[in-house]
Amino acid sequence: MLMLLTLQRRVHQWDQRLFFRVSRWRTRRFGAGAFRLLSATGDGYWYGILALVITLSLQLSWQYFLTLALAFAIERPLYWVLKNSFKRDRPSAHALPVKALFNAHDRFSFPSGHTCAAFVFVTVSALHFPDAAPLLWIWATAIGISRVAVGVHYPTDVVAGACLGTAIAEFTLFIIATYPLF
Repeated sequence: MLMLLTLQRRVHQWDQRLFFRVSRWRTRRFGAGAFRLLSATGDGYWYGILALVITLSLQLSWQYFLTLALAFAIERPLYWVLKNSFKRDRPSAHALPVKALFNAHDRFSFPSGHTCAAFVFVTVSALHFPDAAPLLWIWATAIGISRVAVGVHYPTDVVAGACLGTAIAEFTLFIIATYPLF
């Protein structure tokens, strides 16, 4: 038990040190505005709009859109249950010297919902558009980094969100491959 507590304390210390390092990036020229904008590209409604535009403009079958819809139908409730089960306060709630650039919509931070959603979107999209995959992965990673930089998440929140989003997308793709709906 003592070893587990020591590990937890070390991870928390590492998490805070990395949080402080990343959050300093916003003090650079254009940093705060750029990170706010990047973070906003991960707001949930963009995924539905973008998937619909891609589907209609490229005249794709509805498989891409419906796969994303199923993935998000799994992701949203699962993420919400996890976030409200772990109940990890956001960095701003810990009276840290770095304040968030804006108020988050909810109280808890683990896992990062923006990062989770970005990785769901990117994992499904990379399968459908492999040529765009490197840019999509960079963008999703940047959303996660921006969530730390704007001060609303610790790095481990983002890592957990990325892992959760990728796992949900892979699970959804497995379901679609095993039980075709379209």
